[in-house]
Parts: sequence; C-alpha cells; structure tokens
Amino acid sequence: MNKKIRLGQFFTKKSIWLKPQVLEFIENSKMKNIYDPFAGSGDLFKAFDGKMFTKQIGLDIDKELNWKYNDSLVWIPHEKDAIIITNPPYIKKHSAKRQGINLQKYFNKSEYDDVYLIALEMMLKAQKFVVAIIPESFINSNFKDKEKLYSITILEENPFYDTEMPVCVACFDGIKKSLDKIKIYKNNNYVGNLMEIYSHFLKPINKIKIKFNDINGWLALKAIDGTKEQSVIKFDFKQNIKYDWENKIKVSSRHITLININVKDSLKNKFIERINLILNNIREATDDVILTPFKGNTIKGKRRRRLDFKLARGIIEKAYVELNNEI
Repeated sequence: MNKKIRLGQFFTKKSIWLKPQVLEFIENSKMKNIYDPFAGSGDLFKAFDGKMFTKQIGLDIDKELNWKYNDSLVWIPHEKDAIIITNPPYIKKHSAKRQGINLQKYFNKSEYDDVYLIALEMMLKAQKFVVAIIPESFINSNFKDKEKLYSITILEENPFYDTEMPVCVACFDGIKKSLDKIKIYKNNNYVGNLMEIYSHFLKPINKIKIKFNDINGWLALKAIDGTKEQSVIKFDFKQNIKYDWENKIKVSSRHITLININVKDSLKNKFIERINLILNNIREATDDVILTPFKGNTIKGKRRRRLDFKLARGIIEKAYVELNNEI
C-alpha cells in the first residue's frame, strides 16, 4: 500500500494557506519557536524561510523523514515558547477500514471518527497556540474544543500537491469563548462568525413524512454543485433533471435522489420554488459555508458544495410548513 495513504500524509505546496489574517494571528501569538508534530517534508517550515522564528521543532512517525520520531496521535510533548503550525494526517475510520489500514489503536481511545480530530485534541493538550490545515468539514464536525478557536479560514485554492481535499486553516488561541467571537474567513474575506453560520442550519423536526431515495418520489434533488456556473444544487421535478432514475437510485444515493412527500399537484410548482428560495437564501447568508464542501472547484474557482440530507430535510420541512400556513 502507498505509504502516504497508510500514514494519511498530504504535502503542502507554496504558502497559499498563509493568508493575511493567519499570518497576523501567528505574529500576535509572540511565540519564538515553530513546532510541527506532523512535520512531513517540512513545507510549513519553508513557508517562513528561517524568518520570524528562532527555532524549528519537528516530529514525525515516518522514520525516513529525518525528524525526531514521535507518534503524535498518542501524545505530543510540550515545547516552551512554541506555536504549533501543522498539516496533520486525515483519514476517516470507515475509509481506513475499507482500505485495510489498521488505525484501531487510535480510534478505540477516541470519540472521533477521523485521525485529524484526534491530532487536534493532542495538539491542544500540548500547546496553547495551534494553526492547523485541516478538512473544511471540521466546521460541521463534533470537535469538542471549538470554543478555543480564534478563527477559521476556508481555502478555495488547493494548497496540496497530491489531493483535492477541501481544507481550511484553523487558528486556536487556547481561550474558551462564545461562538460569536470566532471569526470565519473565505480566502482573504471575512464571512461572519461561527454562531451566525450555525444559526442558519435548519434542524429537522421529523414530524412530516419525507422519504429520500424513493424510486416512486416526484421531487428530485441534485445535491452537488457541478463545475459550470449554472450547474448548481437544486430541487426540481423528476422529469426536469436528466438521469437514469429507474436504475441508479439506491438506498445509499447521496449525490442525486428522488424524494417522496405528500404535496397537492396544484401546489407542487410553488413548493419547489419555495424550497429553492430557502436553499439559496441560506447559501447567500452563509457564503455557502453551512453546506458540505465537495472536492474540486467550479471553473470560476469557487468551492463546490454538497447538500446533505439532514439539512435538505430541514429545508423541505420549512417550505412545507410555510406553504400550508399560507393556504
């Protein structure tokens, strides 16, 4: 098996991750040393070109990389006057199992389902200041120490040589705070705070009968943005979306689906319009951040997104209630 896959390694390129707000956070930490417990090829050290920091401290589990050996998913030693700046490994529990990678010794001792979340937990135990390039899905993860975040910067330009994984830069200052104090950026631009983003998530109440992946459903959902500008996430009538519905809809379908919900024929057009309006309002209000990131960008360089079924259900329920209240 490819060693990079086994170790969950992805190597960064250039310094496109080092946005002005990230650099400002690093400078304001006043730390003298840069510390990477997942040092890899040392690219993050190179980003500073020997400037700003007095000393570079690197650890890695790969003995061929000439760093001090350490399994940083188990424990990370504290270093004085150091800020962790790193790109930890990413691999989900189910992906590791599917690929025959034995990581159970880490997952058995953790509540998390991806090794990067375990890595974050270890890093925050070791140091107060942490800057980590991690999957953008972190924003909607169950990580328990989000209150120690200072900011999150979503990177739409790919900082890696060897993967299209959508990522963000998470900056932790070790101080617990309310979520409205945590800043969210997309590239160089401020989007809002984390509490604002979360406030737009419509939690399903599950009191309306809605069935996803139903071959008899009339409501179609294209749940992923395409690469072209007009190819966006949308709800529509089944016949308006070209797809082999009869043969391709499965219980496991997540990218395109048929939904069954009881709506009068005379109201179906209005219902679809209302669902798409709610969806697009959420996208605009959160600058898409509330939606799941999807690999690759549009031809204009914008991050593609996926609408998960939980949020889709919440949107459908809201439209259903609104429409029935108007009748």
